[in-house]
Amino acid sequence: MRKITILASVIAVAGLVAWQPVQAEEGGMLEISGNIVQVTGVQRARAGRYLDTTAGVMADGLVVPAVLGAEQFGFFVDQVEIDLAKSFGENLRFRADLDFFPFSGVAATPGRAVAIGGGTGDLLIEQAYVTANVPAGNGWEFLAGRFNSGIGLDPIDRNELSTVSFSSTHRLLLPHNLTGVRMGYDWTDQFRWEMYAVNSLADNAPGVTSAIPSLGFNAVYTWGEEGDESWFKFSGAGGPEDTTAGGGLKKHWSMLGDLAVSHAATEAFRVGVEGAYRQDNATTAATDNGQHIAGTLQGTYSFSDVWDGTLRYGFTWDLDADVVAGPGGSTVAAANNEFAPGLGGALTNGGVRHDFAVAAGYAIADGCRFGLEGRFDLTNPSVAANGATGQNLGLAGTFAYNF
Repeated sequence: MRKITILASVIAVAGLVAWQPVQAEEGGMLEISGNIVQVTGVQRARAGRYLDTTAGVMADGLVVPAVLGAEQFGFFVDQVEIDLAKSFGENLRFRADLDFFPFSGVAATPGRAVAIGGGTGDLLIEQAYVTANVPAGNGWEFLAGRFNSGIGLDPIDRNELSTVSFSSTHRLLLPHNLTGVRMGYDWTDQFRWEMYAVNSLADNAPGVTSAIPSLGFNAVYTWGEEGDESWFKFSGAGGPEDTTAGGGLKKHWSMLGDLAVSHAATEAFRVGVEGAYRQDNATTAATDNGQHIAGTLQGTYSFSDVWDGTLRYGFTWDLDADVVAGPGGSTVAAANNEFAPGLGGALTNGGVRHDFAVAAGYAIADGCRFGLEGRFDLTNPSVAANGATGQNLGLAGTFAYNF
């Protein structure tokens, strides 16, 4: 009930402010946008095979396969998002993205530590920041608060995907939301550089941080016609992610690098390529460092103004036979919507997973889209004691409305 009241209050206040006349010296009107995303699907982890708990079309925040051979089906409200933004003059801007979810019943994870009401809660503050622009050169941007990491090929929100599920690279290796400060500069119209310092790459709750902040950068180059740009992105991040007692030592760092390209080959065809490496150093000599390599290859073709299709292949390679989920055994990368297990939830004994997806999308109306995806995951553990190669087959659909 509390969360319903909060949602109603946010909408009411936002509406009142948006309709009030605002003097020019006070800045622009309050901007309100958002989306509603619903998902339905079914998946099955084959009996007698290796159980990969992060595999499947619905594994990224909806369903975690827990029993071999059992079919899983459900209707889900993935999220209701309300985005609020307001400018004050030309150089100051505030933004807050509020994501509402049904109660999951899953234990609290680092990414949901900011939820209202305790536990996992129903409200995630995806972004909440203020930016100040300094008119020097091409303009410096300074940001403070909670913001999207900007790393990788996939967007943060499911409604912006051409598929239903997120790639394994996005879900298992990359941080999504970060809390700290960021500085950005557009060196040219095509090249932008960003640097940031944050609490941790897992965006842990206040007070659950290491002794040293984590650091990162994004270098983005864009080209092509406006509205149909191609882009290349190189990102890196690292820091002492160990938050256990006595942790935070300089030698126990998590480090990642990511290269992503989205190229508009023609007006109708876009190809995406991504490669990522992540290493999470263990805190004891008896435990291997966690080392993961992942990649994604994706092609999307627009058959018409309303129909499009996507083919995607991804792989995740766990190089170590006895890795922990992260330094000190902590989960260092939260999954989308912060529900599904993060890095270390599947290939904890080493191995390789291949996932194949074919998807189609139909634009019902402006801002309203229906998507359908079939996905097959094949997991081959490196330790024979884990059993035969795991298989997970699923089908899911999504309905997304942007306002």
